[in-house]
Amino acid sequence: MIGRIVAIAANTFRESVRNKILYVIIAFALVLIGMTRFLADLSLGDFARIIVDLGLAGIHIFGVIAAIFIGITLISQELDRKTVYVILSKAIPRSEFVVGKALGLAATLALTTFMMALLLFLIHGGYRLGDGPEAGIFVASAGIYMELVVLVCLASLFSTFTTPILSAIFTLSMFLIGHITGDLLFFGDKAGSAPVRWLAHALYYLLPNLELFNWKNDVAYGTVRSAARLLPAIGYLVSYCAAVLSLACLLFSRKDFK
Repeated sequence: MIGRIVAIAANTFRESVRNKILYVIIAFALVLIGMTRFLADLSLGDFARIIVDLGLAGIHIFGVIAAIFIGITLISQELDRKTVYVILSKAIPRSEFVVGKALGLAATLALTTFMMALLLFLIHGGYRLGDGPEAGIFVASAGIYMELVVLVCLASLFSTFTTPILSAIFTLSMFLIGHITGDLLFFGDKAGSAPVRWLAHALYYLLPNLELFNWKNDVAYGTVRSAARLLPAIGYLVSYCAAVLSLACLLFSRKDFK
């Protein structure tokens, strides 16, 4: 079982790193991060904070684009090429196919996120600004990466039952909603109607809470340096992604390819 999943993940990783769209996204991200030093030179504020702000924003934006627009093609591309019939004809369970595909793209995003974070780290270090939040860059980037993994799992889920365009719309919607679920719960608790409060709580636990992974501002102001910040987020990541992928596997197992 594990061997088959690893084989599918490895093949997906190789296909993803050869994807031209991914190269374009990475190129834009690297250019944007590289421009942070130039923009910081033109500013009159805190150079270190500006570099980290712009750099982490670039990693986040282009990472989300990669996760959504490559994630939605994980299964649909296999269907279009008819390769899914060959894979599944080898007695590979559909659940292993879905999990392997998601893990392969997660590995690709891990590589690209680390590359962008390393470049930002080197650019920031070139200023030699003393006690800047250099280590925090990797902590914030790890949070961004965990958010991207959640989006990959959601994209995999949506791609099992709808078209790539709708999958992109649904995943992008989850990205936007995922950053306001805390506000949804807050205002829901203020409602005078009990059903509204229950609905707010249900949506809070059902929808992704992506703000758990958002430490960009904390890192920019130098308040996050310890990797221990990752532990609660990792627990949420594992549990939520397991639930999403389980549902994706269930839907894909019932999909009719005829």
